[in-house]
Amino acid sequence: MNLAIRDVRYYKFKFFSSTVGVSLLIMVVIAIGGIVRGVISDSSTIIEHTGADLWVVQAYGAHPEDGTLGPFVEISRFPEYLYHAIEAMPGVAQASPLAMAWEHVPTMPHPTRLMKFMYLNALLNTATMVKPGWMSMPLAQRFIVIGYEPGKIGGPPVIVAGRGIEASHYEIVADLGTGFHVGQRLRLGNFDYTVVGLTRNMVGFTADPVVYTTLVDAQNILFQLDPNLLRNERSILERRFPDPAVARPALAAPLSAEGIGTLTNTHFVNAIAVKLQPGVLPGEVAARISRWQHLAAYTARQQVNMQLMGSNRLILFQLAIFRDILVLIAGVVIGLIIYTFTLDKLHEIAMLKLLGSPASVIYQMILQEALFMGTAGTLIGSALELLIEPYFPRRVIATYGDIGQMLGVMGFVAILASVLAVRRALRVDPRSVLSTG
Repeated sequence: MNLAIRDVRYYKFKFFSSTVGVSLLIMVVIAIGGIVRGVISDSSTIIEHTGADLWVVQAYGAHPEDGTLGPFVEISRFPEYLYHAIEAMPGVAQASPLAMAWEHVPTMPHPTRLMKFMYLNALLNTATMVKPGWMSMPLAQRFIVIGYEPGKIGGPPVIVAGRGIEASHYEIVADLGTGFHVGQRLRLGNFDYTVVGLTRNMVGFTADPVVYTTLVDAQNILFQLDPNLLRNERSILERRFPDPAVARPALAAPLSAEGIGTLTNTHFVNAIAVKLQPGVLPGEVAARISRWQHLAAYTARQQVNMQLMGSNRLILFQLAIFRDILVLIAGVVIGLIIYTFTLDKLHEIAMLKLLGSPASVIYQMILQEALFMGTAGTLIGSALELLIEPYFPRRVIATYGDIGQMLGVMGFVAILASVLAVRRALRVDPRSVLSTG
């Protein structure tokens, strides 16, 4: 007699309903692991796909550690022409100037039904936590603009629809997450742009999708002042220096021209992606850049670390702890279910002991039931997670390796959970069978 088979055969609803409950719990555990992997992937996607060995950013002092935390975490801005000097350094194969910042358009793609449900659910759950208007549905699509020099690193790694940027102006390649489509026209900054291609899974560490443009277009979008604001600033300068012919004509005109030139200058970049020649040590080139160009240079690994352990560290720590707690809860649930099932079969266990069955047989049968529930719950929960994974608004990445790891963990948990049930079963008095009518 096998207790696991007996439960499946005679107590189908009780056994399968318990297994489904465990499956849903495992699904949440796998999903949290996928969210953690998604956060890690979002923090490294742009950096890895750019293929740069070094990221050069603005520095506050003479040492690399005095620099900003990279173009994605803090503000970094310096003149564009500096990339020529870096590209001429020994060991540098290519230096690509990049302009990047967050932007938005005042048209939000139509939210999916799942997004609407999640929004309404969030409103319901936070009703006592927020004030009116704090959680209104966003009416703008937010994204990261990355401007690069065509032919250099930093552009879209793959085109899944349309084509890449070919014109020198007014063409963009957008990630699928923006909801834009090929041929769509958008107003960015002071000009209209056409979506000529789409890429996939290119997002920043905040999960905002990426829009690629040429470097010049990105500089115009990000750094060019609004014409009305520029007109106001020009009038202020003219009032300050009203007539070059009166009072210091040799000084007033140059100062006025210099002020206007500064306002209209957009030749800035936020970072320089550096590709090194084979065999060159990144640390040596980074020290040379810091010494001679007064900029900070970080390796790709350091840049990813700044995002993971900077802006995302708290959510990673909390999710990891929460995942461990859920695994512990799953073990407790399985233990209680197996213990309850064992109590229901004390009569059969007493009969086995009366017939002379060794304790190892009883332990084996209870352990089989716990392992079967843990394995079935893990497989069903993993299948459910993989099924709903594409519908999450933020990237969730659960791998088969994660599922295999969870199978091992749940196997270990099932063994521990069955110990209490086994101890109870072994205390059954075989003579209790003879005393029942």
